[in-house]
Amino acid sequence: MTEKNKSIRNFPNSGNVPKLRFSEFTEDWEKRKLGEVAEIGRGKSKHRPRDAEFLYGGNFPFIQTGDIRKADLYLTEFTQTYSDAGLKQSKLWNENTLCITIAANIAETAILKIKACFPDSVIGLIPKENKTLVLFVKHLFDKFKIEIQNLSQGAAQDNLNQEKLSKIEFSFPEINEQEKIATFLSHIDERIISQKKIIEVLRTLKIQTRNKLIIKIIKDDYEPLLIKDILTYEQPTKYIVTSTDYSSDKTLIPVLTANKAFILGYIDENFGIYDKGNCIILDDFTMDLKYVDFSFKVKSSAIKILTAKEGVNLKYIFEYFSFLNFSSSEHKRHYISEIEPMSVVLPPLEIQNKIANYLSKIDEKLKTESEIYDLFIQQKKYLLANLFV
Repeated sequence: MTEKNKSIRNFPNSGNVPKLRFSEFTEDWEKRKLGEVAEIGRGKSKHRPRDAEFLYGGNFPFIQTGDIRKADLYLTEFTQTYSDAGLKQSKLWNENTLCITIAANIAETAILKIKACFPDSVIGLIPKENKTLVLFVKHLFDKFKIEIQNLSQGAAQDNLNQEKLSKIEFSFPEINEQEKIATFLSHIDERIISQKKIIEVLRTLKIQTRNKLIIKIIKDDYEPLLIKDILTYEQPTKYIVTSTDYSSDKTLIPVLTANKAFILGYIDENFGIYDKGNCIILDDFTMDLKYVDFSFKVKSSAIKILTAKEGVNLKYIFEYFSFLNFSSSEHKRHYISEIEPMSVVLPPLEIQNKIANYLSKIDEKLKTESEIYDLFIQQKKYLLANLFV
């Protein structure tokens, strides 16, 4: 435990107090409606883009729900702006306003670090002096996000409104304790944001490095070879799961997909496991692909399992495929008809190995930094669960 959080200790489960608390505070928390501790107002926008284009494209940020969803803690980036005419039919909110989405992606939150307008699908919350702090309320929404979203259910179209939000009851400590909790959790947020940036930089580095290396190989004019002559494919039939009742237990067998999700879950099936070594799994319809170096099962029959023939480094081929960035708008199988007949540049195995090993080192660094990021996320979840009532 760091020096900063040594003063946090467990409290007995009595009274309206959290399980974890800074030791200098002992008073019970008080239940208050959100409207009692903050000014709450709805965003204002009388027109939609298709109605009056002259309202848009000026110097005043016009925040959308998607901008709030993408923000980590503070909102500084935006996708649309108002002109002077647009501002006249809207409202410019000050910095440190908490933006709360009440339609589409409900209960997403971010704190304005710029002056900005937003539409009526967003609520603006400004804390009352000595009642609460914007960072504390932001963390309250992080903690109780699912419960707040549940308040919107039951209507024809799920949404919240200003009245519902104003009547939500939370437990609040006195202002000094709020400040200490908010500051402490914000340090965790800063670590998460910093770690996320490290990962983004590494991903960009990987793409740029891969592109540079593959382009050089292509320019070096090695003899092209057909995909069907360097790879073998296997149908996944033997490895498809018999149940989709997945577990989160990572000691079980992972069930894979080639799309962004990659690992769908884990399953306790000790048969039909692919354990032949490294392979590429490719979705025959979407052409998404993943490099796999562990045993697994799959869910879909659309997967092709690709392995390398002699003299071919499979990791090099995976990076070459990633460089080519396969895509298609047609819903059909592509591997046999379109990918196998393609030609790729295959340098001598020694060069393939060097490229594969170099890019694998970046992958290893990415994996390490991603694991650190996951630990920060788990740490915040634990603190949110225990520092609030």
